[in-house]
Amino acid sequence: MEEYNVTVATGTSEYSGTNNYIYITLVGEKGDSERTTLDNPGLDFCRGAVDEYKVCSPAPLGRVLLVRLEKQRYWVEDNWFCLYVTVAPPGGGTALTFPCYRWLIGDVKVELREGTAMRLSDDTSPQLLAHRKAELQERQALYRWIAWAPGIPKCIEAKTEADLHQDVRFDNEKRSDFESSLHYALLELSLKKLAIRFGKSWDNLEDFKRCFWKLRSPISEYCMEHWKEDSFFGYQCLNGSNPRMIQRCKKLPGNFPVSGDMVQGSLAPRTTLEKELKAGNIYLVDYAIMDGVPTNVIRGKPQYIAAPLCLLYEHPDQGLIPIAIQLGQTPGLDTPIFLPKNPPLAWLLAKIWVRHSEFQVFQLLSHLLRTHLVVEVFCVSTLRQLPAVHPVYKLLAPHLRYTLEINCRGRTQLLSADGIFKRVVSTGGEGLLILAQNEYKVLTYRSLQPYQDFQQRGATKLRNYFYREYSLMLWDAIHSVYKVVGGKQGEDMVFRPEIWIC
Repeated sequence: MEEYNVTVATGTSEYSGTNNYIYITLVGEKGDSERTTLDNPGLDFCRGAVDEYKVCSPAPLGRVLLVRLEKQRYWVEDNWFCLYVTVAPPGGGTALTFPCYRWLIGDVKVELREGTAMRLSDDTSPQLLAHRKAELQERQALYRWIAWAPGIPKCIEAKTEADLHQDVRFDNEKRSDFESSLHYALLELSLKKLAIRFGKSWDNLEDFKRCFWKLRSPISEYCMEHWKEDSFFGYQCLNGSNPRMIQRCKKLPGNFPVSGDMVQGSLAPRTTLEKELKAGNIYLVDYAIMDGVPTNVIRGKPQYIAAPLCLLYEHPDQGLIPIAIQLGQTPGLDTPIFLPKNPPLAWLLAKIWVRHSEFQVFQLLSHLLRTHLVVEVFCVSTLRQLPAVHPVYKLLAPHLRYTLEINCRGRTQLLSADGIFKRVVSTGGEGLLILAQNEYKVLTYRSLQPYQDFQQRGATKLRNYFYREYSLMLWDAIHSVYKVVGGKQGEDMVFRPEIWIC
């Protein structure tokens, strides 16, 4: 009789433990062990516990290929989150680890593979090849595609987060923290609204400061002090919430008729606009994608948006500063060019409208589309096409853990017909979708790759562009892992996007 030492680890989050029956079978190259009930004196499978058991086999199993876990109800259903199983062979050899990291719900049977990352070409055992296939078939039935709206990336088939499988839902602690934080913030805002002018509109920045006193920090205080300054406006284009828009301007666009005389006062001494264009010191932020987007109606009042062009100059002393702003894509009497030498409030208002457009582009395109929706495509594709043993799955899985639930919550709470965007954002409603569709038509993979993106935008030499420096460092770190994993993939499906992203 062969005796194997087995440990079973239960998750540490709330409700991970179970009082249901748990059975185990070791599946080896030469046969299976006895189906063993995992039951020690006292309580088993408590939250955070690592329980030890003996599993016997009438004959040597050879290399253990799979661990089969079964859960059966005892009186009432009690879900179980298993972290992993370890198996030490007879004679005290090195223990093998079989990762699980999933919920066992209902009367269910799962088979776990040993945790070493394996590509398809590395597997030769018919049992392991069959396991890969069965795992993907199960996941493809569980995680299905649906078109949430035309002209944008497809998403997981789930009307709300409640429709998702438990494995891709928030942990109970995260869910409680997420929801309680939201409710607390809304309650606090309501109380402040009551305390400050009883819900009337704010008249000045002092009202704003009184409302958001709790969010004060050195950074917020600095922003409140310097937000009107041109140098701070330029800094936000480089390192603010949406630093991907700025591009080098080699030649002024035909629809932005800025002359040298207009901006001469903003340039350094003994230079001209033409010289600075040739020297690569003139940059442009163009919100053409906002042109023609329908606007929202909030409480019966039509909202307004702009599609500005903003010309910036990398001044040798002042850094990056705005030198001309046009709030529409068609020049004319209704769309004048605003300059720093205009009355201070006119110039400030022009900059505010640029920042207003920046908010729309950041939230709907950089944040929603290029982050949440694009990453969801990778998440669903990974779940459907890469088994848990695949090295790329192991690398991606921790970073995709909460993608599906947060996106489902976003679609129901933020983007729906009665969501927050419809209630408070100028492009909410119809405009939101049109803006996302327009961006998706021109979205390229190059724009998601930092080196190519900065090169294409001509932004490789901008001073104090910390977003560029940090993103390239992160990209290099990621790429170093790719050299190890991807450089030896051979004919594996990771290099066949027509198979993977489906």
